[in-house]
Amino acid sequence: MKKQILTLMVLAIILLSSVSQIQAEVKNKQILGEWLYEVTEAPYGYEKGSLIFSETDGQITCIIKLEAGELAVSNLKIEKENISFSTMVDGNEINVELKLEENKLTGKVVTPEGPKVLTALKKEI
Repeated sequence: MKKQILTLMVLAIILLSSVSQIQAEVKNKQILGEWLYEVTEAPYGYEKGSLIFSETDGQITCIIKLEAGELAVSNLKIEKENISFSTMVDGNEINVELKLEENKLTGKVVTPEGPKVLTALKKEI
């Protein structure tokens, strides 16, 4: 009887950990696609653009698409609904911290001139 209870407890623990991992993967998949962003206080040319999240070889990647070109993203971290990454703009490292809420990203961009507010909406397909 004790072995059966112990076996059931082990199975329950495995099931619960699997469910939380699946939920995290689903949350990560929600980020995939193009997000139209706006940073109203950013310099001209950087105030609007797209954050494009895609999956390559099982890893989520991101690029920033601007009217003048693209910026590479490094240190991309996605933990539940929190997303962070950095990029280089005119020789300066810019850090971005976002929170995913339904089809909206909100957060801040930390620049040498100080923090700025970023909002992004998922582009309809």
